[in-house]
Amino acid sequence: MPLVGRDIICLASSSWDAMWVNAQHLMSRLAADNRVLYVNNLGLRAPGKNKGDWAKVRRRLGEWFSGAQKKADNLWVLSPVSVPLHQSAAVRSFNRWSLIRSLRGHARRLGFQRPILWTFLPLGVELIGQLDESLVVYHCVDEYAANPGVAVDELRAMEDALLRRADLVFATNPVLYEERKDRSKRAVYVGNVAHTPHFEPSTQRDIPEKLRHLPRPILGYTGNISGYKTDLELLVKTARAMNEGSLVLVGPVGWGDPSTDVTALQELPNVHFIGRVDYDELPAYVAAFDICLMPLRVNESTRRSFPMKFYEYMAAGKPIVSVDLPAFDRYRTRPELCRVAADHDDFLEAICRTIADQGDYTDARLTEARANSWDVRVREIGATVAAALAEKEARG
Repeated sequence: MPLVGRDIICLASSSWDAMWVNAQHLMSRLAADNRVLYVNNLGLRAPGKNKGDWAKVRRRLGEWFSGAQKKADNLWVLSPVSVPLHQSAAVRSFNRWSLIRSLRGHARRLGFQRPILWTFLPLGVELIGQLDESLVVYHCVDEYAANPGVAVDELRAMEDALLRRADLVFATNPVLYEERKDRSKRAVYVGNVAHTPHFEPSTQRDIPEKLRHLPRPILGYTGNISGYKTDLELLVKTARAMNEGSLVLVGPVGWGDPSTDVTALQELPNVHFIGRVDYDELPAYVAAFDICLMPLRVNESTRRSFPMKFYEYMAAGKPIVSVDLPAFDRYRTRPELCRVAADHDDFLEAICRTIADQGDYTDARLTEARANSWDVRVREIGATVAAALAEKEARG
């Protein structure tokens, strides 16, 4: 059964205007048949001394005074302010009181009735029982306690409580699912997917000006470039090994990890930092790549992630070379879709094999991408939530 006519309060893992991840994609689609109050990411770490962190604080203050902003039919975005010192019990108590008060007020003004509380963050546990919610959904997309600068013990305690109290848990990575299924009432594995029509090579796209004159092959990566998730050493080795080609990095540097140091990459003449581009422009960059890279640092965080860029690359019909992560287990024997590398040397060898491979696997890649699209996944997720609601309501 579809999920229709419900009110949803979503505690998101990413702010609405940031790089689009699963929270924005999912809620924007659910808003077609439901009403959504999207709560911008509250932040899991205290701001550092860098200008970027404090610019976010200033921007958030301005957004807070503006109240809930309507972004689309049936969808409003709220940017509540929280004091970024989560290690303090007094501060956490104040933040909780402030957030509950704000959400109650906005839900009342919007006419929300028995909303679904849908949280992508462990701190959503502090809202349970406060919003007259009809269902609690925890959408687990990351190992947040592995992120730099967070209050690890507090986060783990909050997530454990949330897992036990949520009516339904979605996990986007097989490791996340296996580690959490026994602590929840009902857990479902739903891997991340992509907005595949946005990236499909159905129309001719002009090569972005910044890439038009770069030597080929162009090896490309899109996404946040951060020290704790991106293998910067591997990127340096790749650029040096492919010194007759170009390494293009599209995305912000250091988002979520201000200590990120890309000096070694900046010193290489064939490495090109493009910065963040609008989502509408992103397919043109991917279309210009000869090979799409997944150069992630293999650690506690990435082993529990499922980057959406994987199926964005696939939807563009491009060859992919990736480090070995549990999310990509089933592609180890499908090199026409993705070459999965065991270590740095294997990664470089996989790039060479991909360049040498003259086969046309575009149709196979498109077929795989379409099976992992948001249109497919939203129907699955919506039906699961609708069934959970019906079961809970039947129990009274």
